[in-house]
Amino acid sequence: MHTFGTQGNSMDNNRFDSEQGALHGEPQSAIAPGVNLARRRLFRGAGGGAGVLLAVSAKSALGGGVCRSPSAIMSGNTSPRPASSTVCSGGRSPGFWVQPQHSPYWAPAGATFPQVNGNIVTCSTALQKVVFTDITNQGTSLQSVFPGWTCKTQYQGSVSLWWVLNAPNDAIFGGAAGSGQLLRHLTAAWLNAGYFTSNSTRYPMTKAQVVDMWTQLSKTGMYCPGSMKCSKPWSPAEVIAYISGMYDDNAAVDNLCKQ
Repeated sequence: MHTFGTQGNSMDNNRFDSEQGALHGEPQSAIAPGVNLARRRLFRGAGGGAGVLLAVSAKSALGGGVCRSPSAIMSGNTSPRPASSTVCSGGRSPGFWVQPQHSPYWAPAGATFPQVNGNIVTCSTALQKVVFTDITNQGTSLQSVFPGWTCKTQYQGSVSLWWVLNAPNDAIFGGAAGSGQLLRHLTAAWLNAGYFTSNSTRYPMTKAQVVDMWTQLSKTGMYCPGSMKCSKPWSPAEVIAYISGMYDDNAAVDNLCKQ
């Protein structure tokens, strides 16, 4: 099993009040148009040019309205797909999927939101933060989605996908130097792949391809699409840059209504 490091990533703890820029897709006046604050933090932590280049490349492809998978980016394929009417969606960020008010979107994505003892509400202080033992039903677990992942503490039960979105630096994931940040973005990608499936909003990876990313990274520390022989495979930081560089592009979700 490969040991992951943060490689300079200074990601926040992703509590409910985090990533508001990524959540709402609001433009940030202090940076380049169309690049939000969450992406800017990622660029700073991805080790410099490689992370920036991948994120910008992914966004440029989306701006052209053509879905580009990792294999398309790695191969340098910038040509639109012949006779394709599919428009790419970059999906939503971890800051979207973690929000309890967005739990109705989990079922269409093919996942089950966890159940918690008490009501989850947004908060801006360290008081009454949700802790792992508050979860009474884990819902869809990491172990069921990402094979081979195991807890890094004495606890060896199921761990919700939601928990890595909420607390990626938890000891369960090996702390700040563990696999939590990678799993956080892979989880968002997996949910996006399940939700954004129409021709007008198609995520550029399938769930199986997201899982393959994890399988390769966890075993070798590098990723290369299965159909390719890569001279420069992606590191965990580069995979994070690719996924997060697409967040919120063409990613409208259905309105929530009461019955």
